Amino acid sequence: MKCEAINLGKHIGKSPNIFYIFGSEIILKNHVKSRILETLSSRGFVEKVVIDQENFKEIKPTIAANAGGSLFGSNLIIELRHVSGKLPDAITEIFTDNLHISENISIIINSHSEKLSLSSKWAKKMEAESLIVECKKLKSFEEQIWLKKNLAFIPDNFRSEVIRLLSDMNSGNLVAQQNEIQLLKLLYLDSDEDKKDLSDITNHMINSAEFSPFELEDAILQGKTVRALEIVKSLRKADSYSGPLLVFILGKITNLASLASHEKSPQTYLKNNGVWQSKMNDYLSFIKNQTQEDLNLMQKYIYDLDLCLKGLVKKDFWLELESLICRLGAVSYTHLR
Repeated sequence: MKCEAINLGKHIGKSPNIFYIFGSEIILKNHVKSRILETLSSRGFVEKVVIDQENFKEIKPTIAANAGGSLFGSNLIIELRHVSGKLPDAITEIFTDNLHISENISIIINSHSEKLSLSSKWAKKMEAESLIVECKKLKSFEEQIWLKKNLAFIPDNFRSEVIRLLSDMNSGNLVAQQNEIQLLKLLYLDSDEDKKDLSDITNHMINSAEFSPFELEDAILQGKTVRALEIVKSLRKADSYSGPLLVFILGKITNLASLASHEKSPQTYLKNNGVWQSKMNDYLSFIKNQTQEDLNLMQKYIYDLDLCLKGLVKKDFWLELESLICRLGAVSYTHLR
């Protein structure tokens, strides 16, 4: 079956364990993937392997090797990252070669494609055997619905005003809206129960730390590793609950850089996905200085960092965060410590 990202909730509960995500809106694609992973977790899927485009030849062997149970005897998620060109045979053959995909295997196909025709034989079979989620640019009324869902933590008495403000300030730019939502969520949920109003949140945003969390994005893109570490240390001291937002910022940088690096015009891709013109040169320089292997490795580290933040890995989150920032920069972690 096929649905749009904004209607995912109506379909995901009765979906099979195979998913195809496509479309032009990267924020929606990230939300959809997170929602899918949450659903799969509730179904007992705990292990995950990622197969990047250059290693798609490993798809069939990975499926075959884990039929009936993974190496550790648990359900396995296989994420396929299709980042450029048309959908390769290695993916379409999942649906045309009558592969036996056992119930302990889930497949997430995360495609850069913005369009999908369901007229071909393989696509018709995929529609029958998977949940296809389209993540296209939202219309104005759909954007309002999306904001309402993501601002559910704001009380009804002024949620409409917050939605209006965010929509007016960043109309059509879900990346900017997501940034504001993440910051609002962290600041609002950390407020005292008797001080939950917008003025208190605004004051907290301005005065809570020497640095803003989004200054970390600039520091990393510009290769200013020492400054990035100073920002992290300041935020840790001022607001220990800023971890999720910092992970989001790191994920945003590496995901955008990775996807843009495969495009003929990285600048056009970044512009279409919400990167402000003032940050464009920083992103382009960052992409130029990173190999695809570096970016793939960073995405893995960020996934591990998220697990650490959630307590699923027994490591010091802030130490791991600093280490990751050093890997992204030019200064060795040992020297800085």
